[in-house]
Amino acid sequence: MVNIIKSFKVGELPAPQGYEKNIGVANMLCGIIDNKIILGGGENFPYKSVLDGGDRVIHKFLYLIRPIENSFHIIDKTEFERPVAYGSTVEYNNMLFYVGGNRILKINVINNKLHLQEYVNLPFNIERGIAHIQGGIIYYGLGCIDGEYTNRFFSFNIFTKENIELPSFPASGREHSVSAIFGDEIVVFGGANQTAYTEGYKYNIKKKIWTTIGDVEIDGEKISVIAAGYTKIDDDTLVVIGGFAKERWDEANYKLTHLRGEEKQEFRKFYFTQELDYYNWNKKLLFYNHKTETWSSPGDIDFNPNCGNALVLINNSLYSIMGEIKPGIRTPEIHRIVLDKLNYKEKELY
Repeated sequence: MVNIIKSFKVGELPAPQGYEKNIGVANMLCGIIDNKIILGGGENFPYKSVLDGGDRVIHKFLYLIRPIENSFHIIDKTEFERPVAYGSTVEYNNMLFYVGGNRILKINVINNKLHLQEYVNLPFNIERGIAHIQGGIIYYGLGCIDGEYTNRFFSFNIFTKENIELPSFPASGREHSVSAIFGDEIVVFGGANQTAYTEGYKYNIKKKIWTTIGDVEIDGEKISVIAAGYTKIDDDTLVVIGGFAKERWDEANYKLTHLRGEEKQEFRKFYFTQELDYYNWNKKLLFYNHKTETWSSPGDIDFNPNCGNALVLINNSLYSIMGEIKPGIRTPEIHRIVLDKLNYKEKELY
């Protein structure tokens, strides 16, 4: 019998400026400064569905939020000069750095007011990759560079603004991986290109060497975590919520690439109109222990599994924020899970 992890529904955020309704966004900027959430940008289809040829809109809003149990209180709000989505956010000395598009942004909070700075322009456009920071150096890469899947990997010094290319990720380029930094090691799991992956790799910052580690696997079952929300919760543990199913990802990419004419249109109509259960996205609440290099799960979440959701930890509560609940459909829902009710190191509930 599967344990069900109880969550609390958090009050939804207001609609972005110029829109009547908040339909949710995915792949937004998200970070934490001083136990406050900085959340903004993201993308959705506000006018027409994907099936009907709707245009994807990338947003410019940015909120400073104080979470209080099951509510989000907006302390300040502003807008980016240009829309923001599909990047990666790191925190250093109460500053956020956002790596996405052809730039790195810097975000400060001073007297509960948001301050934005276009920190540096990059020599390429990067999306759907990973980024982590240690000692003022941002390690970033993978995803797509200038529209092509990449396995390139870089370091950017926030003090000197020097950008250096490092040894490449040792497998095919991929986007939407799950990743974390533990001391001098960066771990990377899953992701996808035309094929979905479940295996893991780690990069040693001092040695500048990549090595393989185990798959995302529990009791012999390999689990796809494409585009899942993820965050570290302590020095040894990464937590993951959501993830696109491998069989659906592989099938959709193959057919949308190879089918033509009416046959392709029939598959698109079928694919984008199924019930949520068809997509079989990951419902397990996942924990990765870096010391043992093992995965565990205390049970399944009690809300719709999502992708492109932001995941943060504040005051012992996990917040899974918005995201996509089926291809092309976003949700405005925010869910809170109280961490101290989970014995995630022992694979079971208290």
